[in-house]
Amino acid sequence: MKLALGLIVVLALAAVVIADDLPSPPDSGYTEVAVALRDLIWAINQLPGLIVAAFFTFLVAGLIASTQQLVDASFQFLFSAPNPALFCPAYNVVITLLESVYSIALMGLALFFIARSTDVQGRAAAKLWLERMCILIVVLAFSFQLFSTMLDFNTYLSTNLASSSMKTIFRSPASFASAILSLILLLPITSFMLLTVFTLVARYLLIPFCFLLFPIAIFLYFIPPTEAWGRTFLKIIAAAVFMTSADALILLALSSLASVHDANLATTFMSSYFMVFGFGLIGVFNLALALVALFSVVNQSKTILTVIGIGVISKVAAAVL
Repeated sequence: MKLALGLIVVLALAAVVIADDLPSPPDSGYTEVAVALRDLIWAINQLPGLIVAAFFTFLVAGLIASTQQLVDASFQFLFSAPNPALFCPAYNVVITLLESVYSIALMGLALFFIARSTDVQGRAAAKLWLERMCILIVVLAFSFQLFSTMLDFNTYLSTNLASSSMKTIFRSPASFASAILSLILLLPITSFMLLTVFTLVARYLLIPFCFLLFPIAIFLYFIPPTEAWGRTFLKIIAAAVFMTSADALILLALSSLASVHDANLATTFMSSYFMVFGFGLIGVFNLALALVALFSVVNQSKTILTVIGIGVISKVAAAVL
């Protein structure tokens, strides 16, 4: 009971405070007490609508500010990448391990060549391995420079296709016809922009891992039994490194579309909405690119498991028969 009375008192005080800002009802000659009571009832009747309007206004303003912050964060990670030189100690460890492995492989190759020296196919296989191992040693020696060149080339493409000055065209519409329309439009836009920032940050964090994986992928590629795995890992590394170049190309297309006189984008509202929504779709593209790379690894694993399974089944069948 006390809580209900307290709530009534709070509503009454709030109504009195905002009564001065509301349009007054027509005066019909009431007494002073009756006029005060009438104003109080009028304010209480208007209070729910004002609360709802203030809530939606606050929510829409917050979403518009969030979209602009997400655009700024996206542009920050779009034109930047970690410095590979900071990860040289870990890279040197990987190179040392690979040097030990291919040294053992070279000794095994020499024994294989001696054992199969009288076999034409054996000599051809040994020659193929030797050619690949020689190329592997050279490429591994320059793997750091190759990866740094890939990063620099991607930065060159990104900065020439897009620039930070494009941020001005990716702004949410300043006003909407209704609060419901603003929420319907801004919620998916904000979600897509969050996906864009997430994929760009994930790509930024994956670059050091790709840097360490790069020599391993080269090693696997030049070893005949693991060539398919090496090719798969190299595709993943290339997708991660050059992702922002593709994003910059999308930004260039969107900015070009904003500068032409398209009848469908004649209004300021539609132009702003289309640009912001298009920027959010960059995250969808990045996610699709990551899923394609992931599925390539899964398919490669299935292929190996299938080959192993067939081999095991054939051996079991041969033993039984």
